[in-house]
Amino acid sequence: MGSAETPAFVVTISGSDASGGAGLQADNRAIHAMGAFPLNVITALTLQTGQGLQSIDYSPPELVRMHLVSLLNTYPVEVVKAGMLGNAAIVNVLAETLETYPEIRLVLDPVLRASSGRPLLDQEGVDSLLNALLKHTYLITPNLPELALLTGLEAVESWKQEEEAVKILLAKGCQAVLVKGGHRSGSTSIDRLFSKLGVKEFSTSRVKTEHTRGTGCALASLIAAGLAEGNGLEESVNEAKQTLFQSLQAQESNSWPGNGPAFF
Repeated sequence: MGSAETPAFVVTISGSDASGGAGLQADNRAIHAMGAFPLNVITALTLQTGQGLQSIDYSPPELVRMHLVSLLNTYPVEVVKAGMLGNAAIVNVLAETLETYPEIRLVLDPVLRASSGRPLLDQEGVDSLLNALLKHTYLITPNLPELALLTGLEAVESWKQEEEAVKILLAKGCQAVLVKGGHRSGSTSIDRLFSKLGVKEFSTSRVKTEHTRGTGCALASLIAAGLAEGNGLEESVNEAKQTLFQSLQAQESNSWPGNGPAFF
């Protein structure tokens, strides 16, 4: 938790987006917007624009470990936000590191595929995420397709399927699951937070805009920053959703080359 002298720090572990729309660039904008300070561990350099993903160069796992440990040993970090991890080796580095920092709360945005469908985490990485990382995870924030991919379901479309999928993730050891509502139908965007306290819904009207790049990155980072500032989980989720909604509203009239960023 930050004070007048020391800011609240959030370590992000994510890929760099050359166009600045998603990844660590979106993370940093979101964390700054909440009044916290981001520290970055880069898992990959990606070349992507609003027209799509062109290339990925992954960081060596031991470099990720060195950067992460150095930041955790230097700054009073209470919250880590992870996005694109890329492969099992990097997933395992994060899990192994968190094993020695049990007080850290991990907010995990499971970046599994690019919008083009290109995998951003291989199957071995998904297995490591489920079996090694989730037990160190405070909150995971999948959308409906990610929820299906993580739990082996063909699709998650009904309330019963959603409950079934969430139970699988909670059984792996994470403390809470926020199912994002961007892929739901209807004029209302509903996110559902599942935890030991039950289910809590957060809703806004749906914004019609093509500028949606980095929505998942931004939402998870907004939540992580809220937690780092000392807010509770429900308060952090609610404030994050409202902040992202306001940003999407501001995008409606913007002109941007290709699919622009959701948050800036």
